Amino acid sequence: MKPIMNDDNMYQYFQEEVKYVFGKICSWEQPYFYTRFTVESITDIAKSLSVLYDSDEVKEEICLIDNALEILNEFICIEGMENLLVNNYSAIENAIFLEHSSSGKPRMIREHYKHQFRNVYLGLVLMEQMGLWEDIEECISEEANEYSCYIMDCIRQDIENSYIVEKKEKEALKEIVYKTYFVAALFHDIGYPLSYYFRVSDEIQQFTPFFKIISSGIKTEFSEIKALLNNSLLFRTINTTEIKKKYDNNDHGCLSAISFLLNFYFSGSIYSIGRGRKNRCIVEVAAVAIFKHTDKCEDGKGMLFSQDAISYLLRICDDMQEWQRFMVLIEDTHNYLMCPDCGKIIAPKGNGEKAYRCDCESKRDYHKITKLKNKKLNYIDICDQLELSDEGGRITVKIDYDYYRQIELLLNNYKGVVYREKGLKELKALLENQKGIRQIRIEAFLSNNPILLIHKMIEESGKQEEIVQWLRNMADGNKKDTMQAFYKEYEGIFRRYYEKKEEEKPPIEKPYGEQIEIDVLKYGEKAKKYVKEYLGEIYELRCFLEEKP
Repeated sequence: MKPIMNDDNMYQYFQEEVKYVFGKICSWEQPYFYTRFTVESITDIAKSLSVLYDSDEVKEEICLIDNALEILNEFICIEGMENLLVNNYSAIENAIFLEHSSSGKPRMIREHYKHQFRNVYLGLVLMEQMGLWEDIEECISEEANEYSCYIMDCIRQDIENSYIVEKKEKEALKEIVYKTYFVAALFHDIGYPLSYYFRVSDEIQQFTPFFKIISSGIKTEFSEIKALLNNSLLFRTINTTEIKKKYDNNDHGCLSAISFLLNFYFSGSIYSIGRGRKNRCIVEVAAVAIFKHTDKCEDGKGMLFSQDAISYLLRICDDMQEWQRFMVLIEDTHNYLMCPDCGKIIAPKGNGEKAYRCDCESKRDYHKITKLKNKKLNYIDICDQLELSDEGGRITVKIDYDYYRQIELLLNNYKGVVYREKGLKELKALLENQKGIRQIRIEAFLSNNPILLIHKMIEESGKQEEIVQWLRNMADGNKKDTMQAFYKEYEGIFRRYYEKKEEEKPPIEKPYGEQIEIDVLKYGEKAKKYVKEYLGEIYELRCFLEEKP
């Protein structure tokens, strides 16, 4: 059975499966006073979530947070860890979504709060169901890098001190790896609000009336951070210059790792967070993974699984986790209504026009009767799920980017998929030429070319041969005429310019550019105009293609 990674399955996984997984691998822990949500704290989180999510989604997310807290309390059992979860992150994120630079451009920041839970889910499934645990176990057992040596040394010290018995060394390793990944993934973006705060502070300090009222020294000096964390695994294994560079640049991976460590170091609890070395090992290795998840992978230099298996797993899961990650854009966008007579999209015909009018024979007008002017919050989300499969030890990750939503996206953000494609290329490069881990292949189709997106929609449906018959069988009328005209034009453009054929010399100029087109000036308006003209027909075609026989 191929695991389908989406939010519905994630909620169920946290409710049931994850507790079963940790129940099998976790040893008995010294109990401590559990942290539970108060009515006030859970109410505040629910209210902040309800700004962007509907009531059913808020309920599911509250249950998700509560399940994660239960795992921290009953299985992770590192006192103070729960403080990182029970906070107002979601409230701050509402402000982050609406952030614009001083030039008026949106920051284009994707959702991060729930993304952390999704990373936990994805990584655990890859280890538990797709065999990555065996690869990680072998990598660490070989002790070929400093992090593997540190983990195995902690386990041996606990054996010597009789906290675990020697024959359970493998079980102890699995417990440490699973717990470390869980907390690293769950808290890998906790520094994002700090990164946002520093950006906003820079903007406010340029506002003249606040001169001398606020201090520019709002950020702790790096030397003080170093003094507090000098004994941490992070500062002992990563060059201080590299950490400082990230800290000075407000890199959210660095800020997340430092915030995570200070939760234990500033209070001194790092030295008394459980029997033996295990819990400290989990905190230290998790902090390294959190720090590294924003490392740049350029010029052929990327993270290696063989040098740090847990950090590598967090990094690839962070890059893979695409399903239901959205951005929020504030834009002047109109409603698009479909005419019941001809199937065309009804939209205002000119600037400032209030009437929604169709060009078919009925000439019916649809008037906007509200008088309050408004802009719209547009949720940019083009992926619903990931599909994992294992064939002969090779894992395939299919990222299901919705073709129709990519077409719709052309009306709002022509270059949106360009950034996503860049991220996928970096991920694919990160997955290549790795030793000690099974091959992982990414399947995805992204495009800002409406013709190619329509083609993929048709191709994947398997109904290529049925479309002509479907069009012929339509009842005579305006809708049949417009659909046939649309399909004839689409098919003509695709066959003339995009159908695979021997290379033409000289190559012909394609009307909507390449699959991923970066020339906005040349092709952006053309693509947008095409979608505005034919969105109704494309939607009608999509409905037919998705009909079950």
